[in-house]
Amino acid sequence: MNEPLDLKPSAAIATIAEAAAFIQSLRHTMAELAAVLADEAAAVRAARMRDAAPLEPRKAELSRRYMAELSVLKANAAYLKRVAGPALAMVRAENEALQRALEVNLAVLATAHAVAEGIIRHVSSAVQAKRAPAGYGASGRATTPPPMIGSPMAITRQL
Repeated sequence: MNEPLDLKPSAAIATIAEAAAFIQSLRHTMAELAAVLADEAAAVRAARMRDAAPLEPRKAELSRRYMAELSVLKANAAYLKRVAGPALAMVRAENEALQRALEVNLAVLATAHAVAEGIIRHVSSAVQAKRAPAGYGASGRATTPPPMIGSPMAITRQL
């Protein structure tokens, strides 16, 4: 496994060897990030949140490294295009694939969030309905508690 380059956004790439090492590191970062995103999406789709949660620190680290490497790429774009044009075309294609993986991952996470929110809202309204008085007031209409009065609800985060 290749160690990622420790480049700062202002790092200048001056040689062909540095350019090749940088491109290899960027491609490796993108491949690792795509794999983590795929694993997380698969776990969330299968409702295995416990399997998805440990992937978050690795995803955050890879995302940070990816953004840092992109800033180095932008800072050295002219030189890299001149000395490593074909390799940059592969990077561009792999970056497009990573963007598609990100879109899928975001859609899966948004769906899981919406489902969880729907479940919590349903449970909350069911609990509130059981606590509402079943009777009629002086006007002959059913009495309901004011909408702003809610009762506390505890949620256990363990599945």
